Amino acid sequence: MIYSFLGWCLEVCFCTVDTGKLVNRGFLNGPVCPIYGFGMALVLAVLTPVQNSGLALFFGGMVLASALELVGGWALKKIFHTTWWDYSDQPFNLGGYICLKFSMAWGVCIVAVMRGIQPLVYRVVMALDTTPGRALAVVAAAGLLCDIVVTVQGLARLDHDLGAISDVARLLRDGSDAVSEKLGTAALKVDAEVDERRPAAAARLDIARAEMLDRRNYVARRLMRAFPQMKNHRYEAAMEQLKDWMKEKKG
Repeated sequence: MIYSFLGWCLEVCFCTVDTGKLVNRGFLNGPVCPIYGFGMALVLAVLTPVQNSGLALFFGGMVLASALELVGGWALKKIFHTTWWDYSDQPFNLGGYICLKFSMAWGVCIVAVMRGIQPLVYRVVMALDTTPGRALAVVAAAGLLCDIVVTVQGLARLDHDLGAISDVARLLRDGSDAVSEKLGTAALKVDAEVDERRPAAAARLDIARAEMLDRRNYVARRLMRAFPQMKNHRYEAAMEQLKDWMKEKKG
């Protein structure tokens, strides 16, 4: 939990410097990036025996962090059909999930953390090894679990909305007469009194747009702000359409 919070701080600082805007860069809603916590737990389990060797820490940390980033990016794409980061424009990248520059940066960071931060974290953890401290850990773990559930539900709703946008766009392209029926199955509430002077499908798309922007769930809004390059591989065109709508509304 401590390293998940410190990782979140690192992500926020990096993105603030890079974009000039303060953004919650975490995958979850709270101030945590679990991949950093799991990553450091893995590093501590594997590399503690060689912690006195800076070279072993560097290369070991580089490999472990890169492997975790690769597996994490691949899993997110398979589960949510979404790419959250993309290093395809970087030299020596592997599938856009990892690249040599950031792998080396992870190695440097892990050496710095193991030498400078871990001794302090260890003392804090030992000080919290009491009944109140364990209770605090349970509460923190429960909060993390709830955050994961809320985030996954938000992503499921986003996927549903993107599917609805994609259905409407397809119907517009196909010129189908079954627009109303299809929109109903997509759970889009269409006003019965649509202006008859406009094509029915276009009017319904406008209504769908208004509903999605007005009722857009917080999780989706936050993630799309935090990861502006996020891509949905199932509904790629719908994702770009939604981004355009959100930009128009913001402007």
